[in-house]
Amino acid sequence: MLSPEDMQKIYREIHKKLTEPFPEGTLEAQERDPNSKYIPVQPYIHRLEEAAGVHWSWHLTGPPVIYETEDLVQVTGVLKILDAEREGVGFSNLQRYSDTKKIRNLKEAIRSAGSDALRDAADKFEMGWKDLAPFRKWAKNPGAGLVSATQRSSREEKTQQCMRCKVPLNQEDIRMLEELSITMLYCQEHIPAHLIRNARK
Repeated sequence: MLSPEDMQKIYREIHKKLTEPFPEGTLEAQERDPNSKYIPVQPYIHRLEEAAGVHWSWHLTGPPVIYETEDLVQVTGVLKILDAEREGVGFSNLQRYSDTKKIRNLKEAIRSAGSDALRDAADKFEMGWKDLAPFRKWAKNPGAGLVSATQRSSREEKTQQCMRCKVPLNQEDIRMLEELSITMLYCQEHIPAHLIRNARK
């Protein structure tokens, strides 16, 4: 029996492999919106096999749900890696015969919704985040963990502007303000004389 610490260590090793970028060319364009990218289910399955081997499983929870009015089928499943579980929900469009209105693609729609659900669960393990980041607004949020501290610092410096002339501060401006312990943002040219005198007293 592995200890909780050993299990956590193994999980972290697997998770690191799972979240590595996919090979170039993995992303595909959505049919309805060529500018929107997604990752097909097969690369997710291949990555799970490579990174987790016998330590992952996927199963559906309950029967598919059909929404007659919307012509949609919903599938829910659970992706398990070691003791960690993430639920995924997927949808697919139903097609009907024009004369009888009966569903003509139920089997394919359920399979497609299952793939969508697996991708949704894999997303909750942070799989594919690094690949999809350029196409997702949430990726710019530092809390998502995709923006390093160095990148945040660099970006914040670029947005710092002189209160007077509105010109972005450079490294020399920032260094001068730090040396004088001035918290207000000024470029060197526009630091008020009285702030300099007070700082040097």
